[in-house]
Amino acid sequence: MTDERMLRIYWAMCPGLEPSSYRRMFQHFGAAQALHGASEGEWLKASRLHKETVQRMVDWQRRPEKDVIATVDRLHETGAVSIVQGDSSYPDSLYPLYDPPVVLFARGDVKLLRATRIVSVVGTRRASSYGLEVTRWVSTRLAQAGFTVCSGLALGIDARAQGAALDSDGSSVAVLGCGVDICYPPGNRWLYERLLSDGLVISEYQPQGSVMKYHFPERNRIIAALSGATIVVQAGEKSGALGTAMSALELGRDVYVVPGPITSKSFRGSHRLLLDGAIPLIDPEEFIAQFTGSATDDCVESDYQNIPQHLRALANLLIEEGPLRAGELAQLSASPPGHIYAALLELELGSLARRLPDGRYEFRQEN
Repeated sequence: MTDERMLRIYWAMCPGLEPSSYRRMFQHFGAAQALHGASEGEWLKASRLHKETVQRMVDWQRRPEKDVIATVDRLHETGAVSIVQGDSSYPDSLYPLYDPPVVLFARGDVKLLRATRIVSVVGTRRASSYGLEVTRWVSTRLAQAGFTVCSGLALGIDARAQGAALDSDGSSVAVLGCGVDICYPPGNRWLYERLLSDGLVISEYQPQGSVMKYHFPERNRIIAALSGATIVVQAGEKSGALGTAMSALELGRDVYVVPGPITSKSFRGSHRLLLDGAIPLIDPEEFIAQFTGSATDDCVESDYQNIPQHLRALANLLIEEGPLRAGELAQLSASPPGHIYAALLELELGSLARRLPDGRYEFRQEN
């Protein structure tokens, strides 16, 4: 009998089955084996699917077990690896997402997914010379300070950020809106090849799949979730970088924005973020100091006795298990993620807990 992990990969590779539909169906059935054993009618109840998609799924389901195994084996022969929820290499930072990828496909150094200092640097494809200059400055200093720069391999700010990180002997992760076997845009082939040898490319989209415009906004949530903080260098009113920033804020991650000329339309999205409370970034050294914790030495420490009764169970987990992410706390306490985030916010406001730069939370022990 084909195991659960292999079936998750197998269904992630089903032609015509979009990851968004797969995620909904996986959440409904709870396991790939249950999905695999379901009927066409049960699929239709679980998710709104086109007739063509359902027929592809029927054909995929009917393939013999040896074809399932062969399909997964062929994927790995191409140099791509699959990372499934529950694998040790699956990033903890993705679990707080409302709809984390069931499977990630990757090429390159998979160990970068477990890096503790990942920062996304994003912005418009139509970058100004000022935007490109700032991007190089920021990404170079991040790489020199040991950060992994994450972005989307797009033209403009993304490519400059990732290229600058690699040029500084740093590391970089690209989250693609297509399969990891496809370089898009083609003009960034030089960067794609460098990432394969010195960095990492990942995607939730199946290899050999088509490049679709709507994939790119979807992938932005992964860029935000992987990163302890997001830096928006330059964004217009409709820039995809705004979607990345919104996803970061929904996850409770810090968003930093580089101010630009107020006369420039290509910075209107950036300035809107600043008006909404994003943190201005005027010097990468200040960001590095804040992220690494060197600016938090004078934080107010607290006493366990000050913790309200209804928050003590959560505080005990932080004390006994060490720094934990919100998703981990939800699993350990068997509580809804929304309740956990609300409780963590209350602890933070009372100076009873602090959120670390990598997205984990810790109890503030009294000296």
